[in-house]
Amino acid sequence: MMRFAPSRDFYIPKDSVKIADKAGDGLVYIYTSAKGRPAAIAFHGKAAKPDWHHSFASADARERKIREHFEGRRRWAEWKQERCDERKKPHGFEVGHVLYASWGYEQTNIDFYQVTKIIGAYMVEVCAVSQISADKGDEPWMTGKVVPHLDAFTGKPMRRRVNGRSKSVRIDNVRTAFLWDGRPINWTGYA
Repeated sequence: MMRFAPSRDFYIPKDSVKIADKAGDGLVYIYTSAKGRPAAIAFHGKAAKPDWHHSFASADARERKIREHFEGRRRWAEWKQERCDERKKPHGFEVGHVLYASWGYEQTNIDFYQVTKIIGAYMVEVCAVSQISADKGDEPWMTGKVVPHLDAFTGKPMRRRVNGRSKSVRIDNVRTAFLWDGRPINWTGYA
């Protein structure tokens, strides 16, 4: 059975007046409701469903809501652009930098990766390295601390894109590796 997916035109009342925001992607249609009250329906971008659809006590209240909608869409577009720009910043990683990934369920696993090659402004090649125990002897049962064993590679090199915003590398769907600060990292092994 085919699903009914209405287009934007389905929601727009007849005899409505279109108001578009010149500085953003907001779009509002104003009209008078069946009860004679000022009403409006708002959209953004290419969205088929409305962001909101209200009737108002006065035309001033409707204008306020329209202004808020346009300002909100502009703020959202600015935030999205800032975030996109942050992600595209050069990562600043260098060959030899060490990354760590902390992951696990009911236990904390630690993996270390060493940057082996810089590939352009947004990509690096990382390779898993082994770890050395950094326990002091006073850790609780089934816990400990580890540090990376530099240049002791245990896996094959992987090409990964660097997230410039968080200075991280996504290893797989479970692990994200962050720049290591040089301190021993805690692990647990309860499972």
